[in-house]
Amino acid sequence: MPLQQLRNPVDTNHTGWLPEGLQTASGAMGLAGALFEGNPDMVLIVGADGRIAGANSRALKELGYLRQDLEGQPLEMLLPVAVRESHAAHVRRYMAHPMVRPMGSCMNLKARDSSGREFPVDVALQPFAAGAEQCVLAICNRLDMPLARNRSQIHALVESTRDSAVNLLDTEGRILTWNEGARLIYGLTAEQASGMHFSVLFTPDERTAGEPQRQLDFALQSTEGVRIATWRKGADGQMLWVEGQLKATWDISGNLTGFTRLLRDRTEQKRKEEELLQANRALAESEQIFRLLVESVTDYAIYKLDPLGLVLTWNVGAERNKGYRQEEILGKNFSIFFLPEDVEAGLPAQELAAAERDGRFESQNWRIRKDGSRFWALVSLTAIRSHEGRLLGFAKVTRDMTAQKSLEEAHAQLALDLDQRVTVRTRQLESTVSELRTKNEEVEALVALVSHDLSEKEVLLREVYHRVKNNLQVVQSLLKMGARTLRSADARRAIETAVQRVHAMAMVHEHLYQMPDLTNLTLSAYLRDVVEGAIGSNCERSEQVRLILDIDEIPIPLDFAIPLGLLANELVSNCLKHGLPRGRAGVISVSAKMIPGSVRFFVEDDGPGLPDNFDAAQCTSMGVKLAASLAHQLGGRLIFSSKNGCRVQADLTRLCSQTEKLRPNAPSAQLAPVR
Repeated sequence: MPLQQLRNPVDTNHTGWLPEGLQTASGAMGLAGALFEGNPDMVLIVGADGRIAGANSRALKELGYLRQDLEGQPLEMLLPVAVRESHAAHVRRYMAHPMVRPMGSCMNLKARDSSGREFPVDVALQPFAAGAEQCVLAICNRLDMPLARNRSQIHALVESTRDSAVNLLDTEGRILTWNEGARLIYGLTAEQASGMHFSVLFTPDERTAGEPQRQLDFALQSTEGVRIATWRKGADGQMLWVEGQLKATWDISGNLTGFTRLLRDRTEQKRKEEELLQANRALAESEQIFRLLVESVTDYAIYKLDPLGLVLTWNVGAERNKGYRQEEILGKNFSIFFLPEDVEAGLPAQELAAAERDGRFESQNWRIRKDGSRFWALVSLTAIRSHEGRLLGFAKVTRDMTAQKSLEEAHAQLALDLDQRVTVRTRQLESTVSELRTKNEEVEALVALVSHDLSEKEVLLREVYHRVKNNLQVVQSLLKMGARTLRSADARRAIETAVQRVHAMAMVHEHLYQMPDLTNLTLSAYLRDVVEGAIGSNCERSEQVRLILDIDEIPIPLDFAIPLGLLANELVSNCLKHGLPRGRAGVISVSAKMIPGSVRFFVEDDGPGLPDNFDAAQCTSMGVKLAASLAHQLGGRLIFSSKNGCRVQADLTRLCSQTEKLRPNAPSAQLAPVR
């Protein structure tokens, strides 16, 4: 907009502040022109479209332009090329919401003259209305001049301050200046914060409570301003403790010009203060706990001495240990607890000197109580020093060890008596050893003779077992030959049954002949031979039966080997006759397992099972009666069950009582199925 369009008649309603001679349109215009041209700073008038409407002589001179070359041009021609585009957008935003911006806003601005030379400037903005159009008066101050340079340095110092937020506010509380410290504390740039009301720097709760306006009101009323100390969330999300002041600023006429707001980041100091406060609380608590602990200890005398050995503190244990009440002993020298001869020898002073020299002194000696009685004391004396190393006193702990001392002396006397007794007994034992050595030689000769006799008897006994087994096999052969001549089927079956029973007895002598120990049999191998013999005698073909054995390695005494073999023979034969009749194929399982108090023995087949009305007590079968009698002889009772075949089980208690020396977890003989 040309400058001539601004030279409109002045509204006389707004000239009351002028002298009476100037309260005319021509007078006001003359004054305005004089102020415009006579201003020592560069003054530009910028229209709403961002173009230069006018410039005073100072501006033309400093920028090196003629008036006709400058007026009507965009304001960006006076700025460095790199910021022209962004500045044009900033001008549009400012014109939409114009506001006063004073000097010292720390915007880091630069101007460019007609020769292209750039120099720093500080710019104050004053919006005004020219008729219906909004214009801005831009007052530019060069910062490369000596006075301006000092001002610039002050501004640069404020701007570079990182631990303090320094802000100027207008009279309404809007932000005029913004430095680096403010950015770090609040996370807002100067462009974002400028023109905003400073209430945006408060939390939502503080704004709801009216804290921003309260601070402004208080700053207006107090010459000291408002003290600020609170937590704020910083730009990085961390909480910061800030302290500062908000003060109102006035001109020489007493008119409010705005507010200054200074906040400093005191987070580190605040945390150190809190840590120190917490440490002081912890120290006070620990001192209180230590005092209560010392006062509550009754078995130890714990008290403090000054550097000369005078008693300063006294606890319950000390009163109980030494017999003095607190009011009787405080201020007295601790040598009162020593025996008179120790005091004469200078022992108290020696203990203090040793503790001061080495930091700690320990001893065991006789001490004296208030009533004159003596006690054996374990004493610990520790020097207490300040941070500078100055001796403050001593801490002394005393424990009554009289009972332990008496016990040690009794033990020493007892040890002496024992030594004497051992000496006497050693002489007696040496004589006895000589006699025993002679008798031992006689016994060794006798043992050699007996061992020779036992070896001969063992050879004879093995020969007897072998001959008995051979004789039983001869009996089996004779019975089989006799069975062939019999015409009666019942008679042949009876003889075949007898053959099986004789086979079971023969297996005992067969295994005894093979075992290194002639007193016991190994159950797994013995039962395998008995069961396989029973199956071989009753099966029409070899692949008819699949045999499963699960037998623990249990040593069986000779007295129970034959009854157990006969029991197994009868039960397996019963499975073949009734569970797998007429050559039917099937499975027979035999198990003998150690359980607490007995050996659990069962034989099971997968045949049709027992009849519905089966009653073992009413059964007339010779085999069942014989099996029941054998089980009873071994300390058990037969239990018949029928689920997926027939199962006969007995817990043989006598068999377990004879094998109680067996290891608790004896390995099982998991035998592969036999066809």
